[in-house]
Amino acid sequence: MTRRMWLWIAGSMVGAAIVALPDSGERVFSLSSTHGPAPLDLLGMAVLVGSWLPVAVVLPTLWRAAGDVPARLSAALALLGAAGLAVTIAADLGWVWLVAVSMLVAAQLIVIATGWRVAGTH
Repeated sequence: MTRRMWLWIAGSMVGAAIVALPDSGERVFSLSSTHGPAPLDLLGMAVLVGSWLPVAVVLPTLWRAAGDVPARLSAALALLGAAGLAVTIAADLGWVWLVAVSMLVAAQLIVIATGWRVAGTH
């Protein structure tokens, strides 16, 4: 695995762990009546985004290498996940947002795994 991949995995784990930590409940801003990040959540999100950026640089190359079917599946999952995340947060549907986040993660993993596998064979 490349250094970017290890950075993404480690940053994702650390960022997710920080977001999962209990916080004071005081929000920096509100997304809905029950959702909004506390300062600790913002730190975790910054770690997540920061660890994802090096992988995002190679995603267009991986997208092209992945092929038509995996790329379309990934795009569909990403669109459904993004829409689902917006709806679940705006409608205060509780933990249902995890389904949408799982779709977004799956979309990334499909492109990364398929793209790296195919690009590595050429």
